[in-house]
Amino acid sequence: MRTGTRKMSKPLSPWARAALAGCNWFVNSQLIQKSPNWDANHGRYPYNVHVPTQTRVLGLGWTQARAVMCLLAAYEHTHNEDYLDCARRGIDYARMLQNMDRRFPLTYGGLHEETPHSPFSYPRDAIEVADAFLQWHRVTGDRDALYRAELFFDWLRRNALTSFPGFGFWVRGEVRFDNQPLKDRFQRPISCQMGCITILTHAYAATRKAVYKDWALKLADSVLRNYSAPDQGPLRESAGQRLSHHTSTDGVIYNDDGGSVGLLNAYKLSRDRRYLDAAIRAAEFFRTLRQPIPIFSGTGSVANFLIEVDHLTKRSTYRPTAEKLARLLLKLQVRSGRPLVGGAFRGEDEGGKWYHKGAANDDFVTTRVTAYSVMLLFKLDGAEWPRGYSTHF
Repeated sequence: MRTGTRKMSKPLSPWARAALAGCNWFVNSQLIQKSPNWDANHGRYPYNVHVPTQTRVLGLGWTQARAVMCLLAAYEHTHNEDYLDCARRGIDYARMLQNMDRRFPLTYGGLHEETPHSPFSYPRDAIEVADAFLQWHRVTGDRDALYRAELFFDWLRRNALTSFPGFGFWVRGEVRFDNQPLKDRFQRPISCQMGCITILTHAYAATRKAVYKDWALKLADSVLRNYSAPDQGPLRESAGQRLSHHTSTDGVIYNDDGGSVGLLNAYKLSRDRRYLDAAIRAAEFFRTLRQPIPIFSGTGSVANFLIEVDHLTKRSTYRPTAEKLARLLLKLQVRSGRPLVGGAFRGEDEGGKWYHKGAANDDFVTTRVTAYSVMLLFKLDGAEWPRGYSTHF
């Protein structure tokens, strides 16, 4: 193990201990090149790890970003430089995904999806990297990170912001760099783009540029039009838009990729009650939900949203539900000293068999579930409110 937690002046809460254990997984599982084995993957975190065999799939842009967000929260919580160093390596790998060469206008400012060789970008994934750049700048003052984030937002404007017929202002699901056709699921709007609202709100907070606020509110209006209604409670999507690892068969978006937190941010930007009312309807649905959340990542996503509602409204209405969900997550945390899995959280909603023949979904620890869990647990602790998937920035 390459890190531990700094001795604190007061004992850590159980929430904080579990969150830091999750961050230790990012530190211990990060790929670091060492002589004589030079490796261009230096700084990458896992996408997932098959627990029985310790087989690791390396991450992509958004997994780099979410790990960095968690590690920055750990650093601000403990002032342990190991977390900051690990985040720096992660940010440095993310920088490699961005094209900084003006001679290639299609990709200039954009981010390749998994590696610098990837011939496409998913803008919703890439914007997470921009958020990590913003948060890295916020903590360290690194001007290059802020420059890169704004360069990406300009790429987003040129290549991904659009209007779909009958739907309205939205973000394209895929941008190809190789003239190949888009995948079928990206021919129409997809719900996970609603998570862009929060990141654009962070961009506005960092720069005070009104254009980011404008984009965020236009996206929030499209969420209200297409995924929310006064009589439906949670955000829902139609069968034609459904993404298998985000929703259930009833169309409820259990992992909305930060969309509900985006509505909270839209309210914070505008004080327009429509956004807050829609978020409260969703929160009430989850507060009174009696059946289990059917996907692993939904548990942390929902709980994170609920605690953010309380944080914004300065109430404690939804904390009991968030704590209940957090206790379920703690049952998924691997209690092991093995560096590739210890401290991480189980659950691969994309389907375990896709990664390892015959594997079950809970045979894997993943950055997706671990990052949601870490962010939530730090927020339940309350000492330092993380910026990841938050109205705080």
